[in-house]
Amino acid sequence: MKCKDRVAIVTGASGRGMGRSIALTLAREGAKVVVNYRSSKPAAEQLVNHIEGRGGHAIAIEADVFQARDCKHLVNETNERFGRVDICIINPGAGWHPAPLSKLDASGAFDDMHQELAPIYNLMPLVLPQMYERKWGRVVTLGLTPPYGCPSYAYSVGKAARAHAILLAKNEAWANGVTLNLMSPGPVSGIASLEEAIEQCDHGAAWPSRKNISPQDIAEGVAFLCSESGRFVSGCELPFLFH
Repeated sequence: MKCKDRVAIVTGASGRGMGRSIALTLAREGAKVVVNYRSSKPAAEQLVNHIEGRGGHAIAIEADVFQARDCKHLVNETNERFGRVDICIINPGAGWHPAPLSKLDASGAFDDMHQELAPIYNLMPLVLPQMYERKWGRVVTLGLTPPYGCPSYAYSVGKAARAHAILLAKNEAWANGVTLNLMSPGPVSGIASLEEAIEQCDHGAAWPSRKNISPQDIAEGVAFLCSESGRFVSGCELPFLFH
């Protein structure tokens, strides 16, 4: 197992997208997983039950990672239950404000920027000091395929800011034994059911039969970056293209 006994916080892990697949995959690789959710408690608990039913370790913690107070709660609860944070996956980001610059709603655009940067600014001061002390840590952030050419100007600007917030911190982190990386896909459709997400994670029939990029593709890359195999990869922005 590539991440055996590491403690991983996966933010935004209760939906149908990349967070859920990342949580499943890190658990598959032996990590103790914190399934963070904002409002979908039943889905988060279902995911935890599945992981524990396979002999893994997982807990669900409610927290809005756009809010500093909730981030403190998330990390404090993780430390209390598992003793530390080794891996932090930053998933949730901006909404969708598709207007061009000439018709921009400034308030919506500032909301996008806040939601891209707040999880980084809120969580990094909480998890990095303990990672630096142990000289081991992994931070992986979900971004957008560079050069951020999606139809939404405000969304793309927010994603670019998120990418640089991570990349500009790589040298400090590297000097302290911590890697910072980005997984940057284009559009990724969710997986309709937990059962199918599990099947893809297990590399069952749904995995080779997928027709396009899946949340599981992203999860496999995250698992590599969080493992010892990825120990010398930092400051990487890994793009995923879609057919």
